[in-house]
Amino acid sequence: MDLVLLNFLFIICSLPLVTAYPAFVALVGTIKDMSEDKPIPAWKQFFKLFYDYLKKGIKIWLVLLFVSVVIIGDIMAAIYLPNTLQNILLPFNIIATLLFLGVFSNLTKLFILGEHRIKTLFIRSFFLFIRQPLKPLLIIFINAIIVILSVYLRFVPFIITLSFLAFTYYYLMFARDHELENS
Repeated sequence: MDLVLLNFLFIICSLPLVTAYPAFVALVGTIKDMSEDKPIPAWKQFFKLFYDYLKKGIKIWLVLLFVSVVIIGDIMAAIYLPNTLQNILLPFNIIATLLFLGVFSNLTKLFILGEHRIKTLFIRSFFLFIRQPLKPLLIIFINAIIVILSVYLRFVPFIITLSFLAFTYYYLMFARDHELENS
C-alpha cells in the first residue's frame, strides 16, 4: 500500500515538471528509509525529503533537462541526415545516451547520500560511472523492461509503476551496500 501511495505522491509532486527530479529522489530516499525500518510513515518521509531536496534538485533537474534536450535534438537531427552520416552519429548517440543515464543513476545515489554541490555531484557521478558501469547499466536495462512491460503489455499496473522503478533503483544502488554494512 505504501508503494501505491508513494506513486501518487510522486505524480502529484511532479506535476510542475521542474520538481520531477526532487520528487524522484524523495521517492527513492523514502523507499530506502522504509527498507531500513525507519519509524516515520512513508508519506511523511516523502514530503520531508521532497522539501529537503527541492532547491538543489530543481537546479540539477534543469541541467539534466538541458542535456537531455541536446541529446534528443541530436538524435532527431541525425534522422534527417544522409545514411552515411547517420551511421557515424548512431554510435555517438548511443554512447551519449548511456553515459547520460549512467551519470543520472549515480547522481541520484550521491544526492541521497548527502552530496549537494552540483559541480561535485556531476563530476563524481561521471567518474563513478566510468569506474563501475555495471549497476547503472543494469538499472537502465531493468527499468527499460519495466517501462516497456507497463506501457505495452500492461504487466505492471500504472498505480505502482513509478514506485517499482524507484524500488529497482534503490535495490541495485543501495541494498547491496546495506547488506555489506550489516555483515
